[in-house]
Amino acid sequence: MNTPDHAFWTYVASRKHKGKIKYFIIGSLVPDVIYYVVFLYLLVSTDIFSVEAIQSNGFGRVMLELAHALFAMPIVTVLRQTFHSLFVWGVIFVGVLLWRGWKLTAWTALLYGWLGHIIIDLFTHVTDAIPLFYPVSDWVFRSVVSYWDPNYGGDWFTLLNLIAMGGTTLYLVYKRVSRKRNSLH
Repeated sequence: MNTPDHAFWTYVASRKHKGKIKYFIIGSLVPDVIYYVVFLYLLVSTDIFSVEAIQSNGFGRVMLELAHALFAMPIVTVLRQTFHSLFVWGVIFVGVLLWRGWKLTAWTALLYGWLGHIIIDLFTHVTDAIPLFYPVSDWVFRSVVSYWDPNYGGDWFTLLNLIAMGGTTLYLVYKRVSRKRNSLH
């Protein structure tokens, strides 16, 4: 799933935990942060995204080349697998539980957001699925649906996800307006 969509659905799932929402959302972004860091690095350190490249190849082609360059970097592969690993998440979760206990803290909220990201990705990645228990196993769970690949329903998934996000946003706005209106009476 796209990174901003992870943040949206994490907000929806965690919105009742008022003081911890930001930690849930930050956690949901953790697995994909490496993409943004390396993307910015490539922007400033290469000429892939130069005015000349965009003029001669077009913006879409340049973005595709940038994405290919990003995913070809070994550090991206290692960190992608690390931060999408249930094993790595579990080790860190146990450490935080031993340190902070079972109560909901900023740390556990962050970890629950991170776990939500991993679980959603389990069901939205096919050809780009990641070893679930990296680095101790290279076993990969391949979903039947991709969030991006039209060969695996990516077009439909994107459309349905956008409709669901729009409907959810309307519902949340309606609830907020109704609550404010009722508090005035």
